[in-house]
Amino acid sequence: MNGYLSTSRRRPQTHDIATKLVKRTDVVSVLFQIEVHIKQIGNSVNFADITQFSEYPNGKEVLFDLNTCFKIESIEQDGSIELIRMKLSNPGEMITKDYIELTLRETEEKSVAIVFGRLMCNLGQYDKSQHYFEQLRKDPNGENLAWIEFNIGRVLCYKGEWKEARDHFDCAYDRMVANKPVRVKDSTRVLDKIGLILENQGKYDEALGYYKQALDIKEKCYLPGSVSIAASFNHIGNILSSQKKYNEALDFYKRALDIEGKCFSSGHVNIAANHNKIGIILRGQGRYDEALKYYQRALEMQEEHYPSGHADIAHSLSNIGHILFDQAKYDEALDYYQRALKMREKYYPSCDIAIVQSLNNIGGLLFEHEKYDEALDYYKRLLKIQEDYYSSDELDIAQSFNKLGKILYHQQRYDTALHYHQRALKIQVKHYSSDHVDIATSLNNIAAIFSHQEKYDEALDYYQQVLKMREKCYPSGHADIGQSLYNIGTVLEHQEKYNEALDYYRQALQLQGKHQPSDHIEIARSLNSIGLILEKQVKYDEALDYYQRSLKIQEESYPFGHVYVARNLTSIGDILYHQRNYDDALDYYQRSLKIQEEYYRSGHVEIAKSLYSIGTIFYDQEKYDEALDYFQRALKMREKYCSSDHVNIGESLNIIGICYEKQNKTKIALDYYHRPMTIFMKFLPPDHPSRIRIEERIHRLTKKK
Repeated sequence: MNGYLSTSRRRPQTHDIATKLVKRTDVVSVLFQIEVHIKQIGNSVNFADITQFSEYPNGKEVLFDLNTCFKIESIEQDGSIELIRMKLSNPGEMITKDYIELTLRETEEKSVAIVFGRLMCNLGQYDKSQHYFEQLRKDPNGENLAWIEFNIGRVLCYKGEWKEARDHFDCAYDRMVANKPVRVKDSTRVLDKIGLILENQGKYDEALGYYKQALDIKEKCYLPGSVSIAASFNHIGNILSSQKKYNEALDFYKRALDIEGKCFSSGHVNIAANHNKIGIILRGQGRYDEALKYYQRALEMQEEHYPSGHADIAHSLSNIGHILFDQAKYDEALDYYQRALKMREKYYPSCDIAIVQSLNNIGGLLFEHEKYDEALDYYKRLLKIQEDYYSSDELDIAQSFNKLGKILYHQQRYDTALHYHQRALKIQVKHYSSDHVDIATSLNNIAAIFSHQEKYDEALDYYQQVLKMREKCYPSGHADIGQSLYNIGTVLEHQEKYNEALDYYRQALQLQGKHQPSDHIEIARSLNSIGLILEKQVKYDEALDYYQRSLKIQEESYPFGHVYVARNLTSIGDILYHQRNYDDALDYYQRSLKIQEEYYRSGHVEIAKSLYSIGTIFYDQEKYDEALDYFQRALKMREKYCSSDHVNIGESLNIIGICYEKQNKTKIALDYYHRPMTIFMKFLPPDHPSRIRIEERIHRLTKKK
């Protein structure tokens, strides 16, 4: 571009201009502060101090060539204006030079007119770029019509207008093959774009055909290390990844990365992107440590070479958060998710979809970590953005309703949860056919609420509807069918129809065993539920076998520990306790407690339960001091997380009183008995065994006293 940028060395003057000239209230005044190290620049940048030649020498005017590159150091508020600090340096010149050379190498485009139109597209000025190329097509003045058609299609691709883009690509391709000689090499760029359209339309097999056709030509026309071949490897890897052919996809991504590492600088966007793609594949394969290394390498490149706040940095932070989430390292994952959110909130509009994604990530993590109040806050923020800015995306809003419903369900706020699930269902029925899988999911959520409200007949009816829908929509071995069989089993178990429940659990287990890996976590859940019924039927040896099979899968799936593992350890401890195998039971309870204390850093009622169980073993072994220690710790935890008159608090007070009575500390024991008596009278019927026994104890000790 020809021209000069006029600046001044007098800051007060420029500050006054920035603050006074603009009268409009809908714009922001900006002051650019440029730092120049003359000795470092040399002759690579054209600029000059023209004070002595200016009509206004007091202005201390400096001119810069409009082609000069600046590096933005910071953007900050300075009173009523935005102050942008920039540096002028040789790397800027080198970046410009490298970018131009790379663009020429990638596109092999020699026409300045075509490059200019592409630049507008690359800058996101799609309408201007499209208009430019359409005008150029009317008056090409010797420019190549095939490339003009191609670039119109390219702009339309960026705008998401796939059908119109395909028409222009087809036209460009026809011109190329009609040329004498046929422009085989050029046609690969068109084939790649057609493949991209088909990929975005979910037509993966067709897209793969076009990508492979382009690759075959490139391997004949280009040198082996060409970036164009690397691009084809990436395209094919994307398709294979979408088709869940992860090993094949991984091979293509690594081949692409090998070429890009030789052709590009270490911070090139393609290299960082490829590291993220490989990380995604490895994560999908459960190879979390390897995936984490690729994600971290991508982040290092981006933080070194990209400006702070770049969208790709936030994306990499989120990816690392996903891995840590998968590894049940929730506190670390939360830190990365929150860093990504903070960055996006600082640099993006408040309604940006990336902020919605971050809120969703954090809400999901907090939900999994059972921090329901915090999760609810994040999902409500997410829903507000959706309703304010994306109200037309009703199905996304329905998903948010379901997420809110699930949180409220876990908070035992069943009526409010039901309201959200019914709102989700109303939207889904409006947009989907009556047997759509998302409708089945909402019905499933509603059934779960009915089950917890002890409306078992209604719950069973909904679950059976869901089973029929899923059997119609899915192949016979689909995981969701197994889930429906399992859910029906849970209702029958609540109805104490143990044999029927056992039959459904075993059907679910049989289906899972046929169609899922032997170490799948859903298999562990079914094994655990079968064990629970057998325990209720006092078939302890059989129950123990199922619990231990379940535990083996869970420990392989969650090597870093998980609350599910802790619960299974507790179940095994309960069986061993019933069998009076106290030493082994104690070991399982303590293993469970260790995981829970790591998982619930600030405490939880599950920890109280484990403390109580350990105390019970010491009590049965007549080790009353040790028992009291654990019972007191359990009481303290329950008082923190339960209401003051909760039955479990009464239970803890009661057993502490019994321990003191066993130690002949009558007065202390009596004090502890009076407190739970108040709770039991409030919540338990007069003929309840716990209430009767404590009345007898109080009466007996009062007489002694």
